[in-house]
Amino acid sequence: MAARLVGMVVEGPDDARTVPALVDRVLENAVPALTGQLARVRTFCGLDAGATSVTWSTVHQRRVPRRHGHFGGKPALEDARTAVLALRCFVARDPQPKAVVLVRDSDGKEAERRQGLEQARQDSPWPFEVLLGIAHPMRECWVLAGFVPKGKQEEASLAALRKELGFDPTARSHELDASSKTAKKSPKRVLECLTGDEHEREARCWTEPDLGHLRQRGRDNGLAAFLSEVEARLVPVFADAALKDDADAELDAPQPSAQEGDDTSARSPGRS
Repeated sequence: MAARLVGMVVEGPDDARTVPALVDRVLENAVPALTGQLARVRTFCGLDAGATSVTWSTVHQRRVPRRHGHFGGKPALEDARTAVLALRCFVARDPQPKAVVLVRDSDGKEAERRQGLEQARQDSPWPFEVLLGIAHPMRECWVLAGFVPKGKQEEASLAALRKELGFDPTARSHELDASSKTAKKSPKRVLECLTGDEHEREARCWTEPDLGHLRQRGRDNGLAAFLSEVEARLVPVFADAALKDDADAELDAPQPSAQEGDDTSARSPGRS
């Protein structure tokens, strides 16, 4: 079976590492038959050949009709028109994806951006599932939600940050501030203090903790809501893929010849 495409619109390359891994964890947890098989049945894609995602900042460079006017009689909110443009690009893509994931940093405008993306999702009967994710205030907070200190050095780093900030940034990452990268409450600065800006250590934050931990710590930063989107809207697409694979495997399995069937029947003990 050909891999099913999942379109992805994100802020940048860091999001393009984090979001697919989170999506895959939910899929494998919900459909165990997909464990170890996702690379065969699922491919993330952008709009250009070979790309696994497209960034929000480049969507406006695409030549598709722009969205004007109101949405359901209401003015367009944050990102609504850009999101519609991105979705129209995926409609025009050949082949079309089975789903499109839109993940955006809130940058302090969580409600407005979530409502704007929802306006885009409801704007048309899109030919694919549309999943929304708002990282509040930014992607780094989703990573912080999965940070569990390993060893005395990391425990000391987290303790120092708790003392400096007045709260635990891994438990209350939504209280951090995205306005300045160097500010005391900057999620980027806090994450760098804890992980040493190492990609491998960051990745362990979304691969090692169980999903219950990520949901609990991500309740207020948008992560829990995104995981629920994946579970509700994308899992059914791939649960169907797993069922189709099982059915295809049964059809492809070698069937006994008529002679073999007769021989088997002859060898079977008769019923009294």
